[in-house]
Amino acid sequence: MSTLKKISVELVLPFILSWFLMTVLVDIVTIPTVFRNSSSIIDAGKIGMTVFGRFNAFEIVFAVLVLTGSYANWKTSCNGKWFYFAIPLFILSLVYKFYMTPMITNTTYEIHNTLVSDPMYAVLQSRHAQYHNFYRYLDTTKLIVLLIFGGKVLFDRVKSKEVCA
Repeated sequence: MSTLKKISVELVLPFILSWFLMTVLVDIVTIPTVFRNSSSIIDAGKIGMTVFGRFNAFEIVFAVLVLTGSYANWKTSCNGKWFYFAIPLFILSLVYKFYMTPMITNTTYEIHNTLVSDPMYAVLQSRHAQYHNFYRYLDTTKLIVLLIFGGKVLFDRVKSKEVCA
């Protein structure tokens, strides 16, 4: 097995753990802190959209690295089960970056440019809530998948060390 493939496989678990912890940090610590300490809900929303927009780029990097490690694992051990986790996580990272965050951002800007008395304001508020709730549902799902995937990788790595010992 080439050194690069070995490194790719060995780094899958640290990447999964880093991705999980960064998601928890952003979702549970950073964004609530911004909204709690900002004097303006509009400014807090702008900061939140910027943070999530930047974080989505990191998620794509993590997804590509995890997918690469999963591919290397498949090529070296003929075990393609990691793909069951890596591919959905990769797709999810693309959905966040190119669909969910832009839709929430655009809807937020439309809300800020619409008068409260306009009937469209309520429609936009409802749409924003739907996107936001769906984003939270996807993030919860992502965290669960990352935990299960991390456990699977850890189990496989321990099992492979026992076979070699």
